[in-house]
Amino acid sequence: MQATLPATPRKIGRNIGFFLIPLIVAFAVVALATAVIITNYQNQHQNAIFTGVSVSGIDLSQMTREEATTALSGLYPAIEQELVTLHDSDTGQEWAFSPADLGMTYDLEATVDTAYEIGRRGGPGQQIQELFQSWYYGRSLSPVLIFDEGQIDATLNDITTDINQPATNATLMLDGATAVYEPGQTGKQVDMADLRQRLLPALTQAQPVEAELLIHTIQPAFYDSTAASQRIQQILDNPMYFYLSEPLDDLDLGRVELPREELASWLRVEVVTGDDGAGEHQVFVDENAVRHWLRQFEEPIYRDPVGARFYFDDDTQELVLVSPHINGRQLDLDATIEQFKAQVGTPNHSVPFAITEIEPEVNSEATAVELGITELITETTTWFYGSSDERKHNIARSAANFYGIVIAPGEEFSFNKYLGSISEADGYEEGFVIVGGLTIKGVGGGVCQVSTTIYQAAFLSGFPITERWAHGYMVGYYNDGQGPGMDATVYSPIIDFRFINNTPHHLLIENYYNEEFEALTFKFYSTSMGRTVVKEGPFFDNVTDIPGPDQDRWDYIEDQEPGTVEQVDWATEGADVSVRRYVYNADGDLMEDRWFISNYIPIPSLFHYGPGVEPYDYSLVPED
Repeated sequence: MQATLPATPRKIGRNIGFFLIPLIVAFAVVALATAVIITNYQNQHQNAIFTGVSVSGIDLSQMTREEATTALSGLYPAIEQELVTLHDSDTGQEWAFSPADLGMTYDLEATVDTAYEIGRRGGPGQQIQELFQSWYYGRSLSPVLIFDEGQIDATLNDITTDINQPATNATLMLDGATAVYEPGQTGKQVDMADLRQRLLPALTQAQPVEAELLIHTIQPAFYDSTAASQRIQQILDNPMYFYLSEPLDDLDLGRVELPREELASWLRVEVVTGDDGAGEHQVFVDENAVRHWLRQFEEPIYRDPVGARFYFDDDTQELVLVSPHINGRQLDLDATIEQFKAQVGTPNHSVPFAITEIEPEVNSEATAVELGITELITETTTWFYGSSDERKHNIARSAANFYGIVIAPGEEFSFNKYLGSISEADGYEEGFVIVGGLTIKGVGGGVCQVSTTIYQAAFLSGFPITERWAHGYMVGYYNDGQGPGMDATVYSPIIDFRFINNTPHHLLIENYYNEEFEALTFKFYSTSMGRTVVKEGPFFDNVTDIPGPDQDRWDYIEDQEPGTVEQVDWATEGADVSVRRYVYNADGDLMEDRWFISNYIPIPSLFHYGPGVEPYDYSLVPED
């Protein structure tokens, strides 16, 4: 049996290789021939544009750069022709422009460069492809045109300057007390984006074009402000007035006029944009200006509250009301401003001042236990033997001002605060007063008897003395009792006497005028703190002699009774008088160690004499 073996793979591959050799050789021959042709073709176009390249129908085949430049130099004459016409139908105006006017330029050199680069750019494959396409199909190029957008914008802006008009809002101004209103105006705006979009294609194709300007109407943010103008005129039609609803007396602050010019300067107009985007003028009043103007009335309107006055019934240990409390008042600026704002735009131009009442700490319903007034803590008396009737009257008159007053814990007592004014209209009489170390005629002589007595009570109570002034010379009325150096002069409003109630309890001050014994007594009621007050002195230093009769003063008084002489002052020595006070608390601890110094000058006797008297005639001086 004979077996036949199949052909081996090696033998099959050898057969295929013999078959492909002719094909490979043929391909190589064709490639070599093609390369030779291309090379030859490129050599034929050395420094020349390849065959088939044209620009806008002008064949540039085999032209050098110079020849192409000459051929294309007159390609785009329309660039200088007025091909563009613009119209404004609203005004009938027309404008004509060439493409050059609108920023279009023909770049001849770049156009030639582009034609020359066909078949020479990119890799070999791209170059061969461009060579074949331009030779077989032809390659038509467009000229290179340069468009300057800044130039077209500048040219078009020149013609739209007179067309474009901004919208103007309605305006509202104040001329003095008059509202000046100007209505709003619509504006116009050329749609530049639309115009450019329509012009560019025509410019690049050098085709004539007529274009109607698209003009938009612009509405103002707000057109009408007549309502705001009317509101201003209503506000300024008449002056405004402020008044107190409940004046305290005929001398209280009367009706106050707010001039229209002042009010006009307070008005402000601002633009408010609503949710719909529309704006409107709103008129409002400058609140800071109103507040500043109203502040001038704070002081005239203000009234201090007046506490209730009492006396202490020693039998019942209760307070007895002498005079009820009186509420004070102050201007409520915020409430007044709100009331003004509520009325300023209405026909009612009378605005009440808003008032806040101030209730005193010590009111009429207070009790002794509530105030801590439970016992007598100090009592002092001074005497005024030999005082004139006028002096006695003034002592009683001024002492009445201090009867029943209550000083709160921590409060500083001021003599002048309760004394008030001193004049004949207030019930005082003319007498002798000490001014600058001299005794002269004046209204209110005797008031210092009251201040001295209160001073001694405060001194012996241990209260801190914050202001005290001695008289210019030693006054005989005050040397009895506590002795020299324990007086206190006052001269409202410059010289005052003050002390502080430095206890947790209220202090009640009572006084009693005894005409029979020519004495004035002050009583302090409170709750005892167990304090002990020790007084040392008076101590005298720098004592000067009593001036003799040769230094006496005789003053002529024209309206004094003829033939009479009155001794006003008695000669006294001068000295520096010191009084020392120790204050101990209930535990015996020292709270205060203080010296009170009084510098007294010596004074001679003083005599007043009337008509018909010779000075220094002592025979006419009445005996004491």
